[in-house]
Amino acid sequence: MALRYSELMALDPDRIDAAFYDELKRHYTDEEIVELGAFIGFNIGYHTFFGTLKFYPMFAPDGRLVSQEESARIYGAAPASLVARGDQACT
Repeated sequence: MALRYSELMALDPDRIDAAFYDELKRHYTDEEIVELGAFIGFNIGYHTFFGTLKFYPMFAPDGRLVSQEESARIYGAAPASLVARGDQACT
């Protein structure tokens, strides 16, 4: 459910409605929903900001801390923090 929440927040926030929050409440307390929403929102903003700086991820897929140069070799010429809205549909 948390993954679904994060996907919708990033890709289709208009689909987060009262019914969705009711479903979240079946799994989480109000406090947990607020904390989860704030965490997701912060991370979306963080990755969007770093994307504008063309900043590559600091970690390789195996979890190693890597330099920007090594990260560029791993991830390619255009780092992407988020898939553009509309490129991937949430189901």
